[in-house]
Amino acid sequence: MEQRNYKYTTESFLMALPISYSSEEKVFICQRILKGDVPQHLYKYRTIASVKQLLENHKVYFSSCKEFNDPFESAINILSNYTPQQYYESFIFGGMTPEVSKELTRQIVCGIIDGETLLKQLTIDVISSVGYYCMTTKPDNLLMWAHYGDSHKGVCLKFDILEDLDTFLVPVPVDYNEQYIDFNMLNSDLLSVLRRKSPEWKYEDEYRIIKTDYQGLWEIKPECLVEIIFGCRTCEEDKNEIKRLAALSGFTNVRFAEAKIKGDSYGLEIREEDKYTGY
Repeated sequence: MEQRNYKYTTESFLMALPISYSSEEKVFICQRILKGDVPQHLYKYRTIASVKQLLENHKVYFSSCKEFNDPFESAINILSNYTPQQYYESFIFGGMTPEVSKELTRQIVCGIIDGETLLKQLTIDVISSVGYYCMTTKPDNLLMWAHYGDSHKGVCLKFDILEDLDTFLVPVPVDYNEQYIDFNMLNSDLLSVLRRKSPEWKYEDEYRIIKTDYQGLWEIKPECLVEIIFGCRTCEEDKNEIKRLAALSGFTNVRFAEAKIKGDSYGLEIREEDKYTGY
């Protein structure tokens, strides 16, 4: 897919597709993070098994929206009434060659194929090629611990965005809205689709790292993982194994904490532990 260049502005830098960054853009984004416009620290709830893989391989996983637990992810309304020229340009933007785009447009004009159906599938294919790493601002959310942290038996990882700009630029806040995006391949903002979710998910306070041309395992810098929070049900054996792996795998600056059940209300409090020195 053809990439679009974009120069950030103070008001709208989060609305650009995060495809690549110049040194000047990285400096600008870092300044916005330090000013508090974008979170510097974000959290990821994980199972013990998945954290072991992260520590051993130094990698996180950028997934396709097809792998999400929400069947409405990236749902759209495709705008109709395209002209032949708009169909042609849409196919080009979707990555097809001029020759193929011209032939498809001809078949649409002649009524051989349905243009709206074809364009919708192309749009879905483009969206499905995007890689996501989803995080949150909340390390103490009861439902997220239950859903993503193995019923409180897993962990919550705390990442420092500034310690690994190549991985985590730029965190995009999810837009919670009841309506699908009305999408036109040529003049709609693709990022508006990639960040739209139902208000039912608002409790997650989700931020997304979006890579427009990559899915799969991505290597991170050990310095970016600054804290591992154990769930209130994480067993001691798993805690010790995670601490051991972190030390042996080069995550030597990571701190450890525990999520403790509050005694007087429904809630958790995060208590930092002493630095692990068992290795």
